[in-house]
Amino acid sequence: MSEAFRETHLPGLAPPESLVVAALRAWMAPRPRAAGPQPDWQRMLALAGVQPAGALGFGLLMSVLRRGAVRPLDVRPCGGPGLGRDESVLLDLVAALQRGDCLSAIGGLSEWLAPGDLRPALRGAEIFARHTAAAGLHLVEEGACVLH
Repeated sequence: MSEAFRETHLPGLAPPESLVVAALRAWMAPRPRAAGPQPDWQRMLALAGVQPAGALGFGLLMSVLRRGAVRPLDVRPCGGPGLGRDESVLLDLVAALQRGDCLSAIGGLSEWLAPGDLRPALRGAEIFARHTAAAGLHLVEEGACVLH
């Protein structure tokens, strides 16, 4: 198991899904004022073989979500147990895009965003999905993620 997968493993999820959830949690983690160890989502993705453009796509998606989400996202803290509802939606969204199912991806994004924010979020998600697939990180079929 690669270093990226050892650092990000979540029980009940395959390594690619664990990686995506860990990157999401690291991106959403509050930035402490005191210096201390911070989870580095870009490093996680790079160690797993995701090209920098894929990390940029993820960053674009997350920036749009942070700025435009119509409700708070259910994302667990780094290292926390279980899977939040929105973490599961993100996994389904990326899996759908890896299968070429853009309509399901738009459905997932519309749970979070107003119509005007869908296009840039979808663009970022498409780039991320393409680069994770190119790195051999294929996510499970839609609906296969179990909420805890």
